[in-house]
Amino acid sequence: MAMETKRHVNSVLVIDDDEIVLRGWDRTLRAAGKRVVVATELDDEIELDHDLDLAIVDLCLGRGQCGIETIQRIKLAIPQVHAVLLSAAMSIPQAIRAVRAGVDDCASKPIAPRELLARVERGVPLTTELLTLEEVQWEHISRVLADCKGNLSQAARVLGIHRQSLQRKLRQRMPRKTGPSPT
Repeated sequence: MAMETKRHVNSVLVIDDDEIVLRGWDRTLRAAGKRVVVATELDDEIELDHDLDLAIVDLCLGRGQCGIETIQRIKLAIPQVHAVLLSAAMSIPQAIRAVRAGVDDCASKPIAPRELLARVERGVPLTTELLTLEEVQWEHISRVLADCKGNLSQAARVLGIHRQSLQRKLRQRMPRKTGPSPT
């Protein structure tokens, strides 16, 4: 996700399984003068326009579809498209997998459509924020817990802490970014 050059975006494809989210993206991007196609999934009925400049895809789509695989299908048809993966709860391993699979950028929901569009057009990566120590710790605990299939005792052993300490950490809220987003 290196710094990119400025790009002009004329046409945008947005795929999200939430109809309300899609209507918001559609309304905002059309008001910005963009050609927009919105869909809840990538199916055979969607004709991929080879003039497509930007694809914005949610990580978790309905019917078990994954946004990463959806972006791979889009990139096969249109290699030059700039693809952004969105998620309300993206983990570091998921972001790494996405980038390795060809996703150009990842962003956390909620993100304003105008902000995403402006950053893509200016060539500013969406993932420029550094993680705090608390966020890194939370990611590590979440990954170990997932690897242990939710078994708290096993996860505590792997982490080298007492089970009660792990339970206390899990009761705390997931850390949220507190500082302003650099643009």
